[in-house]
Amino acid sequence: MRLRKFRVRAYRCIHDSGEITVGDLAAFVGRNESGKTTILQALTLLNRDEKVSELDLCDELSEELKGEIRLAEGEFELNSNEIRLLKQSFPGLPEMKKIKLFRTNKKQKVQYEFEDIQISEETDRGLNSWENFSKQILNFLDTIPNHLRIQIDTKLFDGPPPKNQEMFDSGMAEFSNQFHVIAVQEPKVIEEWEKIYESPENQFSKLLSGESEKSALENFIASELHPRFVYFSDYKKIYGNINLNEYLREEKGERVGSIEFVEEFDKAETVRNLFYLAELDIKALDEVKGTPSKCIKILNTASNRLTKKLNPAWKGDPIHVELRYNPGNIMSVVISDIHRDGTVTNTGLLNRRAEGFKWTFSFIVNFAAETQRAELKEAILLLDEPARNLHPTQQRGISDLLKSLAGSNQVLYATHSPFMIFDYTPGNLLVVELDKRKHLSKIFYDYWNADDKTLTPILYGLSRGLVESIVDREIGTNSRPVIIVETMSDAMYLNAFDKFLQDPNISMNPLNVVAAYNKNSVLPLAIFYRNHGYRTFILLDNSEESKQISAQLVSNEFSPIQTIFFEREGKNLESIEDYVVLEDYLHAVNQTYEIRLRKEGYSNLTSRDVTLKEKKGVLDNLKKIWEDHRDDDWGQFDNEEITRYICEKITLEETDFLSDKTKDQFRSLYRLIAERIRQYQNVVTKSDLAKFQRARV
Repeated sequence: MRLRKFRVRAYRCIHDSGEITVGDLAAFVGRNESGKTTILQALTLLNRDEKVSELDLCDELSEELKGEIRLAEGEFELNSNEIRLLKQSFPGLPEMKKIKLFRTNKKQKVQYEFEDIQISEETDRGLNSWENFSKQILNFLDTIPNHLRIQIDTKLFDGPPPKNQEMFDSGMAEFSNQFHVIAVQEPKVIEEWEKIYESPENQFSKLLSGESEKSALENFIASELHPRFVYFSDYKKIYGNINLNEYLREEKGERVGSIEFVEEFDKAETVRNLFYLAELDIKALDEVKGTPSKCIKILNTASNRLTKKLNPAWKGDPIHVELRYNPGNIMSVVISDIHRDGTVTNTGLLNRRAEGFKWTFSFIVNFAAETQRAELKEAILLLDEPARNLHPTQQRGISDLLKSLAGSNQVLYATHSPFMIFDYTPGNLLVVELDKRKHLSKIFYDYWNADDKTLTPILYGLSRGLVESIVDREIGTNSRPVIIVETMSDAMYLNAFDKFLQDPNISMNPLNVVAAYNKNSVLPLAIFYRNHGYRTFILLDNSEESKQISAQLVSNEFSPIQTIFFEREGKNLESIEDYVVLEDYLHAVNQTYEIRLRKEGYSNLTSRDVTLKEKKGVLDNLKKIWEDHRDDDWGQFDNEEITRYICEKITLEETDFLSDKTKDQFRSLYRLIAERIRQYQNVVTKSDLAKFQRARV
């Protein structure tokens, strides 16, 4: 399952988050104490076994909390395999693609909603459930001779369903063996029992749990499909010397002060994950610790396993991890750097490495272990400020790790670091701000409207390519051209449609698009990128201001080839929105402004409504319509809201409203950009050749 929408209410500083759409790798950005952590922790309430504490409920909503409030709710999208499993188990139900989970302040259990599908709550005796299966067996036992009946132990069928296949098989085998022994003189009775026992319908995988269709469906989802939220915050950093005596006591359930030698706090979880990855049985090691050769063999094997599993997530030169046994029942974690030429350096205890190295090591250990466990497949990982104490270059390495994790899991994380922001699509970047007067958090998509301090890491993140070109000498001149655009809408459309079209012939993925935010910033930003080794192109609308910018670019030694104006079929376009077919764009407008339009008596704006205004582009026409309704309290037309809507739908793959013509028109824009890049490359190549020839003369 993938979380697609969520809402949090009456939880700590969150009165009401509103309905929030999220992608597979979503960053929550905000200042300290803005509510980022609260959002992540609120989502853990959707875990099956999570408990709600009254201390976490919002004090300001005490009156509302006297009734029932949904503290956390999430809408989940099922994958094709989950849809198939539901269809197999509940063939009579319509196909379900979405499920809603929610938890209230009045009930501890997570509850379910199934779109608009009608599901019976009546007791169903024909349902192939554990409950009906148990009744079938008990009813059968009532038909056998009483002298046999009183000898048979039926506790398996009187209690709850077995938790797994193994418990079912062992319980059924034990019962069947007992039955055969007791009824050995009654072959007809045994024959009837075998019919029940060997029936394909009575296999554990075929049995549901619940006496009604609705309860069976809920129980099936709870046991087989329920999403798992995993929250990480401090990542439990380890330092390298592990006290095995204390560890073994911890494993027995005895509370201890520390499992690490000299360290003051418990790191049991990270140590446990370290041993899990190494597939190291500490009890087995404890048994052979008096035999050095056996001890070394076990540890060498474990060390090699550990190294093999950690290196794929490690950025930079590979490392070798060695587990060493020391007197006093202390295990040391020794790290070596393995260089590209095969040399090994910097061998030493983990606790002698830099804090950033120890944090990264512990982080990867925990992630590698937890994401490899069966119960965390398809998990939703909630990370509270990952890599916050690391150098920017190390943060970039962690961001790569998060991207790889987002393939098999969904990753939602809180950060205020520009180096941990790498997707600016609405739904994958959300801003959390705190209203200090009301002490309430709010979440919104249009991050470009955030306050200055909240916006700072986002602005730095948008320009991190420039920073990387300066500080990372291994990168050198970037091979991907930079495309500078005037507005955030331009950047969002270019990135979204590049992914949407999925055309390898025109794709420049990942696009290196930088938004200038205003026209005054276009020229200096272009000069900065050009001077730091980037092939720089500038994408402009056809306004008079943009034409002046074009002239300024030429006077600053930019080639006219590098300046690209919006155009299609030889006709100038006023904005990037004009690449969207008018009817498609109006669908987004009508959906975004539906309530306001209906209030004013409009069912929908039509193409005729727009073209009657006789302006040059779709934006000017719509702005004129909104101006005409100024007295009707329509406010100003916000094209960024429409951009957010379209790009969000592309992210969620809900694009039926976008016509093939819109796709073709955007393809023409990418072809135009690609052609200019090719032309410029030819010019540069010829210029370089001329310089070389002159140098030879």
